[in-house]
Amino acid sequence: MSITNANGVRGPAQIAEAAAYDTIHSGEVAGSLTAAQLPNVSCRLVRFKARDDNAGSVYLGGSGVTAPDGSTDATTGLELNAGEDSGWIPVDNLNRFWRICDNAGDDLTYLALE
Repeated sequence: MSITNANGVRGPAQIAEAAAYDTIHSGEVAGSLTAAQLPNVSCRLVRFKARDDNAGSVYLGGSGVTAPDGSTDATTGLELNAGEDSGWIPVDNLNRFWRICDNAGDDLTYLALE
């Protein structure tokens, strides 16, 4: 994995870089059958994980994210099956993401570094 550091230099992510983060945010968001915005949490990197005990999938995307429906569109979210994670995503706030789930009980956890 590679990331861009604060100076705009792109290179491989290293564990030593974790020391550059002052704050760690973590949490869980409940499943939603309609597109719902994630909470307002400032960050520089985030990693999402669908809970291991989810019965269905969680889909992450922008405003108006949808679950797959077998048609070509520009709104279907990134699918996370039970237990899957997104890997690290550079972003300034969790509220840039919206989620929709197969079931109301399909929850999502996150770890955000600021």
